[in-house]
Amino acid sequence: MRQAWINSLRELIAEITSTALHHHVAGHDEREDEEYKRLTELESKISLMLNLNEEDHKRLHDLIRIMLESIGAHMDRDQTFQKAHTEIMSLSRSILKREWDRVKK
Repeated sequence: MRQAWINSLRELIAEITSTALHHHVAGHDEREDEEYKRLTELESKISLMLNLNEEDHKRLHDLIRIMLESIGAHMDRDQTFQKAHTEIMSLSRSILKREWDRVKK
């Protein structure tokens, strides 16, 4: 079951980060409501999979919220988006690696 959790979390994080990056680059005018709805659905699914009692899980949750809030064509938000996106990828790798090590044991 833990392996299925790892696989699901990996897929959800990959989808939310790639979709958010697309929307950030494309700008607000190119974004459709259904697409943004999908981002919020992904955020909710990821949130439900995380254990917010673990500090890195809570940080990942917070970074996803920051990333989604900073999507847009505003130059002042570009750096915030890029930093959050990069940190999400790095932290996700760390969490997934730790969980994979648990499965191997």
